[in-house]
Amino acid sequence: FRYPKTGQYNVFMVNQSGYDNCTTEGALGNWSSGKDFVELKEAKRYYFICGNGMCFNGMKVSVKVEKLPAASPPKGAANSKSGARSVISRWQTGGWVWLAVAASAALALAMPGLLV
Repeated sequence: FRYPKTGQYNVFMVNQSGYDNCTTEGALGNWSSGKDFVELKEAKRYYFICGNGMCFNGMKVSVKVEKLPAASPPKGAANSKSGARSVISRWQTGGWVWLAVAASAALALAMPGLLV
């Protein structure tokens, strides 16, 4: 949170009741440096208010932190042995096709009159 360090502003972390009623009673945290960093480590809803009466003018914020979704494997990645075999099979097939093209090109260069 960034705000002028004049003593007029501060930040309180409160529960939902404190947020709804703009009260700092039972505050879970208090910051007043004007350059406050709050680590939100858990997946839950956090409530912050200005404790010097500014909350009643709307100076409050609620933040919902959600868990990151499970990372999905990269597209086309093999997740199982059969998937791995499939990738290898495609590579081998591609390799044989490449070998056939290279052999045909070599023959065409070696014997210009021969149609391959």
